[in-house]
Amino acid sequence: MKRRLLTLLLGVFFMVMHAVAQQKTVTGKVTDEDGIPLPGVSVKVKGTSIGASTGVAGTYSIDVSTGQVLVFSFIGATTQERTVAGEIVINIVLKADSKALNEVVVTALGIKKEKKSLGYSVQDIQSEELLKNKQANVINSLNGKIAGVNVTNSGGAPGASASIIIRGGTSLERDNQPLFVIDGMPMDNSTGQGDNSAFDGSVNMSTTNSNRAMDVNPEDIESISVLKGPAAAALYGLRAAAGAIIITTKKGKEGTTDVTFSSRFMSNWVNKLPEQQGIYKQGSSYNGTFTDQTSQSWGDKFAAGETVYNNLNDFFQNAYAYDNSLNISGGSKNGNFYLSASNLSQSGVVPTTDFNRSTIRFNGEQKAGVFTFGVNASYAKSKSRKTL
Repeated sequence: MKRRLLTLLLGVFFMVMHAVAQQKTVTGKVTDEDGIPLPGVSVKVKGTSIGASTGVAGTYSIDVSTGQVLVFSFIGATTQERTVAGEIVINIVLKADSKALNEVVVTALGIKKEKKSLGYSVQDIQSEELLKNKQANVINSLNGKIAGVNVTNSGGAPGASASIIIRGGTSLERDNQPLFVIDGMPMDNSTGQGDNSAFDGSVNMSTTNSNRAMDVNPEDIESISVLKGPAAAALYGLRAAAGAIIITTKKGKEGTTDVTFSSRFMSNWVNKLPEQQGIYKQGSSYNGTFTDQTSQSWGDKFAAGETVYNNLNDFFQNAYAYDNSLNISGGSKNGNFYLSASNLSQSGVVPTTDFNRSTIRFNGEQKAGVFTFGVNASYAKSKSRKTL
């Protein structure tokens, strides 16, 4: 009996010693695709409660046995698993999770944050949505796509301005337009005197001016974030009291060189005109005397075969628009570039009205160690003819 008990104890002892011999300490470093250390990455032994996390330098240390699986997880990155073999150092590169990035929005000063972590209302719209109903003025493309945003076109003429009011007007001293910020650069999107009478007290004229959002080529836009209210745009100061429209333009992607050409043709015409009578000629009675110098139609009947003019129908014309855009983009691990050129030629249904716009944009970035150097340059030339 004593011999059997001794044999059993020796068996258990050797099994424990064998398990201890297999267990070892594994260390390593976790970085992103750009080689930047990731602190706070969760490192767990699959199927157990053993775990650790990376420090400020992205390093970790954990006790694990050969054959066990380490699970590396981080917010915004794809979870990875690694089976422990004979190595004692395991370095991991976590790739960004594209699904998680869909919930990241650009806020003030170009800072990217998770939408669910923000303490204020913000909505964003991607390039694909903007181009579904591409407009010459990018503001008109936001109509019906962002909650609480009211877009009003000042007219149907080519080059007409558009106003955007977020959550209604709040000031009697200004036009309540949000601040536009393109790649971190604030832009004045106000219109000329006589366009917006809703809040600024001016009187509408028979013509409309353009605003500078017209100079932005919709094909160049990667995303638009709408920051609602002063809390969202506090970093931009008083100019953003009515909110801010953050426009982020496109950049090149690593490993690919893309050449894209798009061409659009549009046609507009007047669908319906006021009905006119074609029985009586122009005329009226003035102090008992007939006169044809009037806009009324109380004259004699048209004779058979006599020409009846329809001035409204003869005045308006079919309008056409030609929109061409070319862009070239590419990049590597340490840099990227985006170059685009576009031309828009648009005529109006009213004769002698048209709008022409030509744009060129270049975006580039280059990484040198811990520094990133970038340049965003754009050129736009707009010309319009309008009624007086």
